Amino acid sequence: MSLIINDDVLDEIRSRADIVDLISEYVNLKKRGANYMGLCPFHGEKTPSFSVSPSKQIFHCFGCHAGGDVITFVMKRENMNFREACIFLADKYGIELAESKQNVNYKEETNKRERCYEANKLAALYFMNKLKQNKEALSYLEKRDIQEKTINTFGLGYADDSWDGLKNFLKSKGFTEEELTDYNLISKSDKGRYYDRFRNRIMFPIIDTKKRVLGFGGRVMDKSEPKYLNSRDTIVFHKGKNLYNLNLVSQNSERKRILLVEGYMDVISLYKSGINYSVASLGTALTSDQAKIIKRYGQEVLICYDGDAAGIKATQRAIEILRSEDIAPKIVSLPNNLDPDEYIKKYGKINFELCLKEAKNFMDYKIENIKANFDLNSSLGKSNFTTEVAKLISSLKNPIERDVYITKISSEYKITRQAIMNYISLYSKNYGESKKNKLRSFKTEKKFIKPKRIFSGKNQRELLLIKYALYSSDLYYNLKAKLDLEDFEDPDAKRVFENLDDLYEKKVNDKIEYLLEKKYISESFKRQLDEVMIDTYNADAIIKDLVKAIKINKIEQKRDEILNKIKNFDPKGPSLEDLSKKLTELNNKLKGGLYD
Repeated sequence: MSLIINDDVLDEIRSRADIVDLISEYVNLKKRGANYMGLCPFHGEKTPSFSVSPSKQIFHCFGCHAGGDVITFVMKRENMNFREACIFLADKYGIELAESKQNVNYKEETNKRERCYEANKLAALYFMNKLKQNKEALSYLEKRDIQEKTINTFGLGYADDSWDGLKNFLKSKGFTEEELTDYNLISKSDKGRYYDRFRNRIMFPIIDTKKRVLGFGGRVMDKSEPKYLNSRDTIVFHKGKNLYNLNLVSQNSERKRILLVEGYMDVISLYKSGINYSVASLGTALTSDQAKIIKRYGQEVLICYDGDAAGIKATQRAIEILRSEDIAPKIVSLPNNLDPDEYIKKYGKINFELCLKEAKNFMDYKIENIKANFDLNSSLGKSNFTTEVAKLISSLKNPIERDVYITKISSEYKITRQAIMNYISLYSKNYGESKKNKLRSFKTEKKFIKPKRIFSGKNQRELLLIKYALYSSDLYYNLKAKLDLEDFEDPDAKRVFENLDDLYEKKVNDKIEYLLEKKYISESFKRQLDEVMIDTYNADAIIKDLVKAIKINKIEQKRDEILNKIKNFDPKGPSLEDLSKKLTELNNKLKGGLYD
């Protein structure tokens, strides 16, 4: 039973396996300019002559003249043949290989793929011809300052309002309706009628680095919905593993910079203005596979998404995805919430490049966004801000970078270094790791949270719960569902808990100051609230354990009362049988984990 190694497998291996990361497992590499240098693993030397190019994804030794890509390196280093090296890399990077016995129709599958590429190519030509014939579509592009040269560069086309024009054209070329449905070029109605998927849209072919058409994006020319319609995944197209304009970006010899934008029109407007290094994800949020591709083609990565709420959210997600691939992106902010297409048309290339120069590194961008969520003039707001920023700083692997940001935050926001470092120590076990490790760390963290051991003293437990309740309404209502007012013994904690509904209803900003002003809490309790640290990352787990500890303490108190009554039995009170029964119930509660 043999595994199939075809061109698509090879493409995926070369896409996923970053040559610098791979060779770093064998060779101590040091950055020298655009490349990395180290001692050659294939011949003895004392002076590094082994060069690795991240932009070209190749290695070369100036001593023994060995060279090649990731597959060649594994072949030479592990003493494997080509096939063995491919299987080794596929296994290492989680690429599934089909088994020939399970795929007896392998040649048929390969033929399907080739026919899909051919159908897409013919469809692209069909759309291009339709564009040339349609004055309205040409006028629409002309109004957006897209001329013939740009149209030809990107292979833009037009899908007219015909229900079967493309279908009939491709059928005349020998394709069946079933094939075209599989290729997502036509659709089938509930009544069994086949019709063109794309109609009355400007068409953007999605082309890979081998100049093959993978699929399409279609944009309406009016305000109808959906604004964009993209090809669904097919035998040759996977949205999360491709990027729009990668075919042209891959031809850049320098490959120093990648600008990540949201839409096709952003890419095109930038390209025709001379900014030829932008790519866009294909109607999806950025994926880890796309991040791996970006890492291959750009030494510097910038994100320039729309400035609206959805764009900010997408930017935050993109940062996390890129960081998981050890990419430190910079964030470009355009004024007045303009997108790149709108901005460059209004202000031109020079001003856009000034915006690129002013791009913030991802840390500064995230700190600004955190700052916007809190009132730093209030003690609670400042405490919560410090918590979130410390969590962010703890995600940095480089201790020098950590120190730089500790100093910066301490200086700019008048927060002591020690306070920030205390918070960081709390989060360092959960951050600065890969996403998988984060999840593993989170699970481990939950395991070691033992209320009796960590949270000593009922007052301390109540203080922590009140701090969580003040942190956000979600945590408060989560806590409210688990505890009653009588569960609190500390008078300050009880008064806070009693008045939190009112505080959240009135949307009070500085809740701690308000509570003090109303004399619901003492100065001492306020000081404790200001000083106590909470772990918001594991909030639900910790609240659960704190509540459990309080409930256990209540049961233990009741048990002690029963034991005292048994010890000092009063015939006028409950019978010994009733007391023993109650004691058994309480012991069973303590053993049985009613609060697990």
